[in-house]
Amino acid sequence: MKIKRMILLLLAVCLCLCACGGAGTARPSDEENQTQQDVLESAGTDDTPVETETMRWGDWTVDVPADFTLEGGDFLDETDPRYFSVKKSFFVYFDFTADGEELIMNHYNYNKATYTNEQTDVKGVFGGKEWVGFQYSDGYGGYGFEAYTTVDGEMIRVSCAGYRFDDAIVKTVLGSLTYTPPEPTPEETTPADTAIDDASVGGE
Repeated sequence: MKIKRMILLLLAVCLCLCACGGAGTARPSDEENQTQQDVLESAGTDDTPVETETMRWGDWTVDVPADFTLEGGDFLDETDPRYFSVKKSFFVYFDFTADGEELIMNHYNYNKATYTNEQTDVKGVFGGKEWVGFQYSDGYGGYGFEAYTTVDGEMIRVSCAGYRFDDAIVKTVLGSLTYTPPEPTPEETTPADTAIDDASVGGE
C-alpha cells in the first residue's frame, strides 16, 4: 500500500511540475497575434478630420490619408489599372477592385460566406455614392468590411481591414473615389476626322 501511495504521489508531483513549467512560455503565434492587435488599435477609429492627398491610379482618383500609400495593380501585374490599394500596413488597408459586375459579386459573395465572425450588413452614402456590404470582426480586436458601389457606371468593390464601416477615415476614402477616364488625345481623333473630310471631298 505504501509503495502505491508513493508512486501516486510522485506522479502527481510530476504532473504539477510539468503544468507549471509550461504556463509561462509564449507561442510565436500569440506574439504575432499581439502585433496584429497593436497595429489595428493604432489605426484609429475616431471622427477626427483626415488629412489626405488626391492621387490617381488608372481611371480612378482617391484621397489618400497622410500616413498611407497608393499602390497599383495586383500580385500578378503591378500595372493592372483594375486593382489598387490605399495602404498603411499589412493589416490596415483599402483594396479596390474594378473588374466587371459578375467577378466582383462572385468575390464579394465568397468573402461574405467566409468572414462570418460578428458579421453585420452595412449600407452608407459617402460622397454621393451608396455603398452596400458587410462588416466583420477579425477575432483579435480589429474590424474589417467588404462593400461595393457603382461610380459613373463602373462597379467597384473595396476590401478593408483595420476599420469599421462608419469610421471617419472610411467615409473620407470611399467618399472621395471618382472614375475619370482620360480624355482622347488629338492624335487619336485626327485620323477619323481626316477620313470623314476626305470622303466628303470625294463625294463632291
